[in-house]
Amino acid sequence: MDKVQVKINEKIGNKRRLNLDSKELYFNQNGGILLEKQIALSQGRNVGPGQLKILSHKDIEKATNNLDPNLLVGSSAQRNVYKATIEDRIVVVGVPLQLERNPKLVDRNLNEASIAMVMNHENMVKLYGCCLDTYIPILVYEMLPNGILSQHLHGDTASIKCLKWADRLRVATDTAYALSYMHNALRKPVVHRGVSSASVLLDSSFQAKLGNFGYAVSINPGDTSERWSVEGSPGFIDPEYIETQVVTDKCDVYSFGVLLLELLTRSNPIRMLRGGRDLVDVFVSAFQNNCVMNMIDRELLNQASRDEIKQAVQIAVKCVAKKGTERPTMIEVVVQLRQIRDTYGGRGNNRVQGNRKHAHGAGKLDQQQGGESGQAQTQSN
Repeated sequence: MDKVQVKINEKIGNKRRLNLDSKELYFNQNGGILLEKQIALSQGRNVGPGQLKILSHKDIEKATNNLDPNLLVGSSAQRNVYKATIEDRIVVVGVPLQLERNPKLVDRNLNEASIAMVMNHENMVKLYGCCLDTYIPILVYEMLPNGILSQHLHGDTASIKCLKWADRLRVATDTAYALSYMHNALRKPVVHRGVSSASVLLDSSFQAKLGNFGYAVSINPGDTSERWSVEGSPGFIDPEYIETQVVTDKCDVYSFGVLLLELLTRSNPIRMLRGGRDLVDVFVSAFQNNCVMNMIDRELLNQASRDEIKQAVQIAVKCVAKKGTERPTMIEVVVQLRQIRDTYGGRGNNRVQGNRKHAHGAGKLDQQQGGESGQAQTQSN
């Protein structure tokens, strides 16, 4: 073997060792951060499954057929999302585009993973697994075939017609369940900070699941000394949070109120804000001038009674009150939405009335009171 070949073999060997060392380094770094986040969230109380499948980079390559472009179902500035199969389970895999370690994205991804390990609710998107031996952790989610809510509200005509009033009412109730659970399941409330129609996904039966937990934080109730950077989707962010940088559970209540307005009006809060108008301001003004029905989606006026729409409107207006102290809790919101569902659930589409599998979530709520491309878009944000 000549000297040139020897040098080539040495370089190949060094590169392989470097790759192995880097993978081990990333695994240890990411794993340590993940453990810290899990402990900080749980505070000794683990109400979730507690297990997350740890995948290797080879597992990801195999599942995506070496990042086969034919399996690409979505992309963003931060990652590509692939449809994949792991252990006979159809999943979606978010693969970061950055070629170097990005601390902010690392933190977001591990935040999602820690929440999946600590919390578990039927109305929260399930994280199937996580790859830790890459510079930025790769997340693997359950596949939700009906995609994101925003597509059904602002997509093509066929998609819009699909989302009836009963579906929208159920989406609101499901999302409220998830937020109520996050605020009350652990010793300290977990605040989502990113609630929007792009964070809500729909399964095959149009059951809603809340996702995008990258900005979620655990807070100390009543502590107004800690300041947080402002995160969330424009048009959905609590103005009080923007002004004070104090995070409370009422930040989520405000964002949920905007989501409910979006469901009622089919107006896009982000698009409106880009045009210089705020959906909340416009809607509240119409409400105060007794002309709010002019803003309600005409599809709903043909499917729901005026009384049930008015009740939903009142809930939304309370949620977007200027002061957090004037807003209801998410438990109170769930109760009020359930009352609408139970009273009017038999009208039109019967999906809401038939959704009695919510008994699991309702049971938890009662205990608290007593003592394919759409998904890719939201998970590539």
